[in-house]
Amino acid sequence: MSKLTYVDLFAGCGGLSLGLEKAGFTLELAVEKSAMAAETFFHNFIEPIASQADWNKFSAPTTSVEEQAEKRLVVKTLSEVLECKPLLEKLRAKDIDLVAGGPPCQGFSLAGRRNPEDIRNKLPWEFLAFVEAVLPKAVIIENVSGMSQNFNKHGQESPFDHLR
Repeated sequence: MSKLTYVDLFAGCGGLSLGLEKAGFTLELAVEKSAMAAETFFHNFIEPIASQADWNKFSAPTTSVEEQAEKRLVVKTLSEVLECKPLLEKLRAKDIDLVAGGPPCQGFSLAGRRNPEDIRNKLPWEFLAFVEAVLPKAVIIENVSGMSQNFNKHGQESPFDHLR
């Protein structure tokens, strides 16, 4: 039986990847824009970091999406990955089993300001654009319960209803 493959978007330090790996999945690609979180991910899921200089070179803004993807971790925004059509085509050809991730939730959280114009609220749609480009067999998208609540004071429907 072939191994089940996955992509982890908004990977953070790798909590979701840890569970997927324990369930038998194999990482094809992770995307995390925070260099600090990505450093932990790289060390735990890719290879031990030999030196801080090596890590700084790998995670530098000047290192291309494709160069980073060769190591299976892109330390950039998802929008930058979406602009890299050759990478998306490669992933689509690999017949990925699962795309998983939890777009940042601060703009949807009932504990926050719930501003429908929060730039982070666009990230679930970027997640879906990635899914559309790669066409995995399955998708896991995780977020907070506030995503299912209307933005009442702004007269807007719930982001989940809009996303669906």
